[in-house]
Amino acid sequence: MTSMFFSALLAALAAPNVVVISVDTLRADHMGVYGFAHNTTPHLDQLAATSLLFEDALCEQPQTGPSLMAMFSSRLPRVTGAIRNGVPLPPTTPTAAMVFQDAGYDTAAIVSNWNLKVKLSGLDRGFAHYDADFGKRWWGRERHEMTADVVTDRALAWLEARDEEKPFFFWVHYMDPHAPYKNKRGFAEQLHGGNRVKKQRIDSPEARYQTEIAFADQQIARLLAALPKEDTYILFTADHGESLGNHNYWGHTRYIYQNSMHIPLFISGPGIEAGRSAAPVRGIDIAPTLLGLAGLSPLPTMTGMNLMEQQPAADAVRVVETYGGSVPKGENVREALATRPPRRQAIIQSGWKFIRNEEGSRELYHLTEDPGEEHNLIDSQVERANALEAQLETWHQQTPRNQASANDLSEEDLRMLEAQGYL
Repeated sequence: MTSMFFSALLAALAAPNVVVISVDTLRADHMGVYGFAHNTTPHLDQLAATSLLFEDALCEQPQTGPSLMAMFSSRLPRVTGAIRNGVPLPPTTPTAAMVFQDAGYDTAAIVSNWNLKVKLSGLDRGFAHYDADFGKRWWGRERHEMTADVVTDRALAWLEARDEEKPFFFWVHYMDPHAPYKNKRGFAEQLHGGNRVKKQRIDSPEARYQTEIAFADQQIARLLAALPKEDTYILFTADHGESLGNHNYWGHTRYIYQNSMHIPLFISGPGIEAGRSAAPVRGIDIAPTLLGLAGLSPLPTMTGMNLMEQQPAADAVRVVETYGGSVPKGENVREALATRPPRRQAIIQSGWKFIRNEEGSRELYHLTEDPGEEHNLIDSQVERANALEAQLETWHQQTPRNQASANDLSEEDLRMLEAQGYL
């Protein structure tokens, strides 16, 4: 599909609908369409088969808030200052949703992660309907997430009640399969096949993680079935991945290995030819691409590419960071969330990845031959490592590091951040 053909098609369409579906903590390599052996995502695989799929998409940071803020603003977390969960996008930073709303779209979001609440993220701007109400549980305490069935129920209710005279921009974010991983009953046979495992209790953390992916996939299928077919574009992605014990770590905030940084990304809709792209794309490309799907121009503040018109060169440089790891007890939480320096930085180019850690250690991996980053080549490829580090340091010095302000956090906010491992 050429950009000229796509532009002509958009001109013929009367303001198409644009839908973003994102899944929290979903490793790309745990989906069938990205080569996973178990049947975790049959419905999403079907959608991907009709989509333009990006094989090499990276999030900007392995935390929900910073990653999604970067996707919707097309601004790096260090540039906006929104570097941690609990630090919202500054009010001066516009988002794709605001552009859609200004263009006359009906805008709505259903989100299911505590870190996406209005006070903690600022991502409600531009959404006429922003549902981050997780309901109450025993003793009046609020839940810290919505399960996928509840998310889909609310999404379907909004679709039923929406203004059908307007095109819509709709974001639906699913929390499953974020930790703690829970065994979703009924998915053992789908994942592993055979009668012997039909009644088998799945106890390993990774197996429970897989059942949560399958459950989310099942519920997303209900949403996909309800969306208009003729004039709707769907962009599917994840905020980040998950370590699952790789590199002796469970979680996603502290390290920037590919298991946490590589995200699924594919787009389907009118005029999009199914296929796969190996272009090195990134989270900040999502907002310009969403706007481009509707024939809208990106804002001057946006720094990513509209992937329907242009894709990065194969040797494009990408830099990712993490400010993650939990904030130690005893620190001023509000100050620490906003001001701590990057814990790790990485530069990726032409299949090579150099990592610089806060304590001074260095790592180098050849991702083409070692996608699991198991063989650190820092001692045998000194010249290459030094060259990449020099590029990284230039980027670090030239790319502004701004400081946002964390809002006052309630006891409930602190409790939920701690429950998810961020404090």
